[in-house]
Amino acid sequence: MSVSTTLPLTVQIRRGHLIGLIMAAAALAATITWLLVAVAFDSATGTQQGILRPSAVTPATPSTGYPSNYRGLP
Repeated sequence: MSVSTTLPLTVQIRRGHLIGLIMAAAALAATITWLLVAVAFDSATGTQQGILRPSAVTPATPSTGYPSNYRGLP
């Protein structure tokens, strides 16, 4: 009995198996992408809520960008 120690030059795979492998790889990539986006937007939402809370330093009324003694054009 002899055993070949060389590697084959080509690998043959049936078309159906190849399509299945491609579909599985695409589904796995889509799932990983969805999970990463969900985690990123979930943590960003929590951060935004923390920023938008009023504090003692934040004025209650929005600023117009003008000084408090500004009366308009002369």
